Amino acid sequence: MIHRISAGEAEQRSYYRLLHNPRVDITAIKEYLYADCRRQVVPGDHYLCIQDTTQPNFESNRKNIGNLEGLGVIGDGKSLGFFLHPSLVIGAEDGRAIGFSNIQTWSRAATVPRTELEKKRFRDQQKARPICEKESYRWQSAAIASKEVLQAAGQVTVICDREGDIGEFFAAVPDAKTHLLVRSTSNRKIVVSTASGALEAAMLFEHLSGQPLVGSYELDIKGDIRKKRIGRKALMQVRVSPIALLIQEKIVHLYAVEAREDASTIPAGEKAVHWRLLTTHTVEGLQQARRMLNFYAQRWNIEQLFRLIKQKGFNVEDSDMETGKALIQLTLMSLYAAAKILLVHLASKEKETQPIKETFTPPEIECLQAVCTQYEGKTSKQKNPNPRNSLQWCYWVLARLGGWKPHEKQAGVITIFRGWSDFQKIFDGWTMAKNFVS
Repeated sequence: MIHRISAGEAEQRSYYRLLHNPRVDITAIKEYLYADCRRQVVPGDHYLCIQDTTQPNFESNRKNIGNLEGLGVIGDGKSLGFFLHPSLVIGAEDGRAIGFSNIQTWSRAATVPRTELEKKRFRDQQKARPICEKESYRWQSAAIASKEVLQAAGQVTVICDREGDIGEFFAAVPDAKTHLLVRSTSNRKIVVSTASGALEAAMLFEHLSGQPLVGSYELDIKGDIRKKRIGRKALMQVRVSPIALLIQEKIVHLYAVEAREDASTIPAGEKAVHWRLLTTHTVEGLQQARRMLNFYAQRWNIEQLFRLIKQKGFNVEDSDMETGKALIQLTLMSLYAAAKILLVHLASKEKETQPIKETFTPPEIECLQAVCTQYEGKTSKQKNPNPRNSLQWCYWVLARLGGWKPHEKQAGVITIFRGWSDFQKIFDGWTMAKNFVS
């Protein structure tokens, strides 16, 4: 694991010293990541701040962990691990991943299995607690903390899945330049204006479905054997509406967006693709609705990030460290490396070139250039088509190292990870050879 995230032998040694240094705490690593993110913010630009939660599981290595500090049980109520809730920051217009504006880690104490009556009492007690004492407060606190890191940005849109659909969240976070975009999870009571201008109560789902269409668009759905999903072009019908929520005697004005697949493109036995989004952005027509839907689609990138740190990538869950603290620190380091890989992957989708110099050092770029010549052929079709010293050029090199062929579709993030891992080994040898010659 350490070898995979290190750029060379010297960096490997520094990582081990860091992980076993009792004076280095998890907070210091987080602060370094926030500072790196803050450094890359372009003043005035619009950024997407994407939140989600994952649960690294270390149960298979429990017997090797002498000190469980920082670890506890995860969502299944028995496995050893911790909860990780990062806020990934991506440029809204250029698609550039610049790191993390907030990272929250916590664990749960093991509990004795409860009877159904005890579980009900526990749920009732949880509901009665103030939001700041609940785990769900992480969505709100992460957004508030991200404002400081991204204070130079012109605009920030915080994006959350259905777990972030919390009334207090909508009431506490938005301001003049901070917006929310959240997938709706509950058919909550809302306030809407009637034709006469009067206000009346309604239910969100029924109200949205009753709105006139503002337009439609085609969406490419990839087939997925595991989910028994058939690939197709789905016809998505879009509806929008201004709404208001009454939260703790405060009226919060929002816009609701619904995109539902038309019955004509739903294969037999499958459910319609259906999204309902709530946002503080103004949405009054198809173009603005599509913009919100495209923003929300960027949430997939944090899922890609979790893939990179788990089994198909750095595989932090198989790390053999002696303390819970070291495992958490190692996971945070893998997040940093995974964000760099994601940055290269996302750059390949952008038309405008992105500079390589902020992601790779001059010696690394020199080594990449040497590797590139080994994979380029004699014809123009066999050459790296991207401008040298751009991240798109780097993507082509890492993809080739990862096994991708130029005639194939775009390389996925795991292919880029394989290429990145192989490049670290090549760079180690390159550095040793140069040091030997000099």
